[in-house]
Amino acid sequence: MQKQIVQYIALTKPRIILLVLVTAYLGYYLGLRSQNYHMNNFDSWIMLFYLLIGTWATSACAAVLNQVIEVSQDSEMKRTQNRPLVKGKIEIFPAIIFGLFLGVGGFLFLLIFVNELTAFLSLLTVFLYVFIYTPSKRITTWNTIIGSIPGALPPVGGWVAATGSFSAPAWILFGILFCWQMPHFLAIAIIYSTDYEKGGFKMLPTIYPESRRTSYVIMFFTIALLITSLGLYIIKIAGIFYAISAAILGTAFFIIALQVIFNSSKKNARRLMFASIIYLPLLLIIILIERFIN
Repeated sequence: MQKQIVQYIALTKPRIILLVLVTAYLGYYLGLRSQNYHMNNFDSWIMLFYLLIGTWATSACAAVLNQVIEVSQDSEMKRTQNRPLVKGKIEIFPAIIFGLFLGVGGFLFLLIFVNELTAFLSLLTVFLYVFIYTPSKRITTWNTIIGSIPGALPPVGGWVAATGSFSAPAWILFGILFCWQMPHFLAIAIIYSTDYEKGGFKMLPTIYPESRRTSYVIMFFTIALLITSLGLYIIKIAGIFYAISAAILGTAFFIIALQVIFNSSKKNARRLMFASIIYLPLLLIIILIERFIN
């Protein structure tokens, strides 16, 4: 029984969901602060708890259904061949029921305990990820951009949970996460280009291995990330400490990305992937520190 529970947990892609929850929390926290509220009362913590539970469930739904659809492709790739569905540790039908239960339950939970807009965003995230992004991976090299849209919605959901409305800071958070995903996932695509080819996925480094297209896309979105991150300062959500720190961090990230831009070797791509993993948590910490200072 315990081993089976572990397999179902693995099916939800816990590491990816952790990022989703952290960014949802960030959006929620900044949404509260934008209204001059602090997380110093019981109600704000209860609402955060509801937000994280509902977001976890709907995100887990997307992860599970994604693997159900891609089980045959995952079986062809070395990096995914140990997933529970591929190894037969969980059957397809129970996985579908599990995924649907998480999705419906998470949506209703957000609808009842948070608000309609946050619930709608969670539903939109699942729809885009499962029914648009997942099939697009076998159709077009634009799939990374398509997948970055649902991947960037969690902080918007957090903001809406706190404020009940959409506004500029929420979309800047969306832009930061959207731009960050591009160099991050393209670096992974370079590293596992052979694997993706075996799986039949149309990734830029796989379809155009000798082209500079991947490098140009990485360059564009790395620069866009630096500029977008400064948007929080421009609209007065963050102060000068954030602006300077974000500029330094973004410049350092761009310098590392330049190595891939000039030479898209797997070694350089691996450096960029690790740099992206470090970049995002540091930027989030800078945002939180800046808000604490002010």
